[in-house]
Amino acid sequence: MKNFPKVDFSCVVSVIFAVLVISVFNVAVPAYAEPERYDFPKEGPVKFVKPLMPVVPDLSAVQEKDETHRIDEARRKTIAALLRRYNKKLDDEKAYNYADLIIQACERFDQDPFVIAALVVSESSARSDVVSRGGDYGLMQVRWRVHEKKIRNKYPHIARARDILNPKYNLLVGTEIFSTYRATAKQDVRGALMYYSAGNKRMADKVFTLVAQREKSYLERLRNS
Repeated sequence: MKNFPKVDFSCVVSVIFAVLVISVFNVAVPAYAEPERYDFPKEGPVKFVKPLMPVVPDLSAVQEKDETHRIDEARRKTIAALLRRYNKKLDDEKAYNYADLIIQACERFDQDPFVIAALVVSESSARSDVVSRGGDYGLMQVRWRVHEKKIRNKYPHIARARDILNPKYNLLVGTEIFSTYRATAKQDVRGALMYYSAGNKRMADKVFTLVAQREKSYLERLRNS
């Protein structure tokens, strides 16, 4: 019987182990292999911020503001032109100032500024210093003797008849008086004019004619602005 040489099994085991280690480290990672994963930090997963989308400015508010300014300016110019037509001594600055005061008073008492402007030129020809023989004062010919008590109670700074000549006070008080008459007339403009003018139908007709003209002029200004 043939004798085989003795084998050192400890060497064999070492060789096999070395071969296995080499083969493990030399294995190629497939292209589709999943990438390495890392544990999230203890404070939690990383928050990925979504990219900001381009901000499109909202122009509606700007456009609305521009449109409001365009309307106000056309109305203001229309009223100022009417005042200058009846009072040639009015310069542009004063005419625009009166127009602004008329618009402000009408906004406060919810009245049509074209009606009040027409009432002003019908009553005083847009002259702020006019005092009638009957004691009517200023741009809107406010009847001090009739409204004195109510005016003093509501507006303590208007203490004397001469104070009502101030254009700001006159237009404010006159517009309020007209709004009161209009409420009495169940919101009828012609009825309010008849109350304000003590039944002067001709003046009421004149105001209506002027208002129609101003509205036409106003629309033309809007179209051309």
